[in-house]
Amino acid sequence: MSKKKRFGISEALTRGLSETIHVVEHHSGLFRNVVLPLSRIELDPDNPRKLAIDLIDVKQGIRPDDPKHQYKQEELERLKELAHTIQSNGVINPVVVYKRGELYRVVAGERRCLAAILAGKQEIDARIFNEKPKGFELKLIQWTENTAREDLTLDERLGNVREIIREYQNQKGPVEVNASLLKEIIGLSLSQASYYLAVLNAPEDVQFQIQNGNIRNLDKAALIAGIESPEVRKQAIIACMNGSTIKELRSMINQQKMLKKVKVTLHTSSRGRNTTKINMGATDNIVVIKTIIDCVLTHMQLDHPSTNIFSQTNWKDLRQVTRAFRKLIELLELEVVV
Repeated sequence: MSKKKRFGISEALTRGLSETIHVVEHHSGLFRNVVLPLSRIELDPDNPRKLAIDLIDVKQGIRPDDPKHQYKQEELERLKELAHTIQSNGVINPVVVYKRGELYRVVAGERRCLAAILAGKQEIDARIFNEKPKGFELKLIQWTENTAREDLTLDERLGNVREIIREYQNQKGPVEVNASLLKEIIGLSLSQASYYLAVLNAPEDVQFQIQNGNIRNLDKAALIAGIESPEVRKQAIIACMNGSTIKELRSMINQQKMLKKVKVTLHTSSRGRNTTKINMGATDNIVVIKTIIDCVLTHMQLDHPSTNIFSQTNWKDLRQVTRAFRKLIELLELEVVV
């Protein structure tokens, strides 16, 4: 069984967030810890997590005719599990909000707010910004919150990374965000950062399937995104949707590449001299040669004194194997009439 990938937070990110909170808490006076009535908290529509369920669904119930009824019901069941934990232990980590008029909008902790309501709580511990955190800092806070969630979809993760890159460039200028820089910004491994960038720049057909939830694995999405041929990419998408593993997808793609290479090789050339002989190629894999010889001997049923050479061949000796293969060609030329 493959291990689940964990998305960590880099030291640079942790340090940056700590410094941001320290500055606003101790110097600007814009950040404080309080207990808030849940009735004064609203969800942030710009949070890249994009929960299907909302406050109305939690308070009034999901309508039977809701087009997202089944999906919302699944989310509700997961929230009930968290609500049970909150009933027993309370909300361990405060939610993060900012003041918006008379209400407070959630920056991080949507699920905790909704689960607290389900648990029958009237109040919740919160950290308050009197103003909405600015672009890049806001996206980093939301990233730290969202990456802890196992149920975050690939499309939601990509949206989060896309927003972080956009806000980073707004703050730093038009810098190129490569895998190394993305790794430092949000604490991914270098390979994971490369996969994210590959998928963010994927062809439209791949992005469409990700948005529809048909491709849910980052590694598979990155592999498929790197396929240049639309036809091969289409086959890989179908295979992925049918449950193919990453190993099976790689194998399929490699087979398609080999077929393409063979077609190019067999293409008739109009240049140079006419070919009078066929080059059988070369290999140092003795098993390949023995397999060819065994197949021919089995199917052709060659009856010739020279076939004794095959039973006497030392299949670990390349010279003897070469002589055996040449003898096979000689016998075939005698037996096969064109």
